Amino acid sequence: MRIIFKNLRTLWSIINAINTNDELTDIIEAAGSKISHLFDILAFSILLKENLNLYIYCDESSSRLFVDEVAKNTIKTLSFITGESLAPEQIHTHIEKRGFELLRRGPSDGRLKSHISLPLINEGKVLGCASLNSDQTNAFDAQALQFFSLITYQIASSMKHSQVFSSMKDMAIYDSLTHLYNRRRIDQVLEEEFRNSWSSKQPLSIIMVDIDHFKAINDQYGHDEGDKALLHISSLLKQSLRKHDIVARFGGEEFLVVLPKTIMKDALVIAERIRRSIEATPLSVGHKKVTLTVSLGIAAIPAIWPKSKEELTKCADTALYEAKGKGRNRVCIYFPTKDSPAKGILSK
Repeated sequence: MRIIFKNLRTLWSIINAINTNDELTDIIEAAGSKISHLFDILAFSILLKENLNLYIYCDESSSRLFVDEVAKNTIKTLSFITGESLAPEQIHTHIEKRGFELLRRGPSDGRLKSHISLPLINEGKVLGCASLNSDQTNAFDAQALQFFSLITYQIASSMKHSQVFSSMKDMAIYDSLTHLYNRRRIDQVLEEEFRNSWSSKQPLSIIMVDIDHFKAINDQYGHDEGDKALLHISSLLKQSLRKHDIVARFGGEEFLVVLPKTIMKDALVIAERIRRSIEATPLSVGHKKVTLTVSLGIAAIPAIWPKSKEELTKCADTALYEAKGKGRNRVCIYFPTKDSPAKGILSK
């Protein structure tokens, strides 16, 4: 009786650990780190259908042969459940070796001898599969199957909750049309980079980008083509930037690029690359090819030392309107002078 109550307490602690996490990787980690407290296993595996990530949590003593057999068996299980043929090269495998609580040990040749494999299903949708794996024969009984069924049910339920949670987070930080960061998120990013720049005395540059004559595109071709133009510009912006640069849809047809640890000279090179790329890549509108252009304004630390991110953004915006006033399709850099709030550097 004591063993039954102990197992039930352990089962509850595992389910509770799974249930209290919102992130997918945390859900899997919660299960993988605790599940050996309840079952006589050498490895726990879980394979996700959506991204084909295979997670294997195994004891430090498990051999490479055993781990390979677990991987093959888990892939075979998901293939059987979904009716889709999955090749090992499609799978992204993550192996974590831990000090498992090995409950009942007998002779072992390091091979996979017993397993329980169950689908992860929520609302009739297969999310993946999970397996208990042992190097012992007859390692699992009816109670183990019941307990593991409850655990996989909770994993699947928490995974579905995680997907909803992730979707809500995405809605909070990404623009629904372009899938770039939205205004709210880029404000947060810029605040962080601005503080880092001030505290570490590192350079920081930003570029305001505005599509020239965007209203005319909507008026002449319709809002669907206007949306297509926004997507077109978004794609070219991302292609023109470095890995650590950040771009967001700032509002309407305006975009903001944040360039951490970047001096003004290098920001000008990037801005000019953006301008040329957009000018050289026409947009297909029906049977026509339409050439789009953008105007760009740059503000940079330490060329100026604004007191806030809002002031930095305002300086870039001032340079942007200087570019528009000088004929569009060009880059201007913000330089405070007595004669003019922005000193224009023509792009051509």
